[in-house]
Parts: sequence; C-alpha cells; structure tokens
Amino acid sequence: MSGDRGRLWLAPLALLVTGVLAFVVTRFETDGIESDLLARSQSALSAVGLSPEAVAFDGRDATVSGVPADEAVWAAEVVGGVEGVRDVVTATPAGQRDAGPADARRQLQEELDALLAQQPVSFQPDSAVLTPEGESSVAAVTALLARTPTDVAFEVRGHVARVPGGDPAGARELSQQRADAVAQRLVGAGIASDRVSAVGFGDTRPLTETGDTSADRRVEISVR
Repeated sequence: MSGDRGRLWLAPLALLVTGVLAFVVTRFETDGIESDLLARSQSALSAVGLSPEAVAFDGRDATVSGVPADEAVWAAEVVGGVEGVRDVVTATPAGQRDAGPADARRQLQEELDALLAQQPVSFQPDSAVLTPEGESSVAAVTALLARTPTDVAFEVRGHVARVPGGDPAGARELSQQRADAVAQRLVGAGIASDRVSAVGFGDTRPLTETGDTSADRRVEISVR
C-alpha cells in the first residue's frame, strides 16, 4: 500500500507535464499561423498599393490600423480575402475624419496615377497587343480596382505615339482598340461592365514633348 501511495503523486505530475507540452505545441502552431497569415496579408496589401505595415495578427484575427479611415476599410477587405483569416477589425486613429466620397475618389485616382507611372500599360508598336510589362501593369490595376466600391466607375483612355505623316483617323482607331483591350481585361476580371467605359484619343494628348516615344503609347484610367 505504501508503494501505491508513493506513486499517487505521479498522476498529477503527468497531467501537468502533458498540459505544459500541449501549451508549448499550441503556442508554436499559433506563432506559425500568425507568421504565415501576416506574410500573405502584407503581400496582398502591397499588391494593391496599400501599406503592408497596416496589419497585425493575433492568431487568425487581424487588426488594421495606422491608415486613413477610407484606406482602413479597403485594407480590411483585402486582408479579409486572404485564406485562413478569421476576423478583421479596423482601428482608426483618434480624431481622424472619415473621408467623403470625393476624397476617396481623389485618393484612388492618385493611387492609380502612381501605379501607372511606375508600371505603364504599354503596347507593341502599331498594335493593341500588350507588352509583357503592360500585362503586369493591367494585372496590378485589376487588383487595385477590384477592391473599390461598386458605385465607382472608370474610364479607360487609350493613346498612341505620333508618327510623321500619320493618319489621325487611324491613330484614333488604334487608341480606341488599346482602350478597349484594357477595358475588356477589367471586365473579364470581374468588374461590372457598366462601371467601365473606353475612349481613344489618338495622338492628341502626348505624354512627352515630341509625342513619339514609347511612353506616349499608353493607357490611362480615370476615376468617375
């Protein structure tokens, strides 16, 4: 009997050790999940031009903070679309004013302009065929526009480079084809067709002084 009594203390000790090991394993698993979700969420935010530093995680739950109110809502939608994220909350800095529709559209236009300046939608000479760089740019634009409110519309504007002795009608037709090509990509990616229009300006709105460079062979997008 005395031997049995001596072994009684082993049961609670075993339970304690089991509990500690379970806690350690759970903690490591949680840390791994957080790191994975954080990395993928930051990548998703960067892809649409938002700050990757705006998101933090506690397990599978995300908090978006440190950005303007209109960006916070957008960032929350982006993070919420990452597989594995359970919940997203936003924390708007104290005293910060929510942006109105006009402010939000202006900010979106600025983001679009910055994106297109860095990654122009470029085309092969004398065609509406996108270059590889143009393909990448359209993909980045699509990711950005896909997260915008459904009441925001876009006008895709096509342009061509000037050619000595070129035909104005032909230039306008090619610019329209370029605008149509990008507009079709946006619609094909899921943006409602009634939110996207396309117009060609020919070579009448050059980006450079001479108007005959690759930079003039482009597409711009205007927020409506």
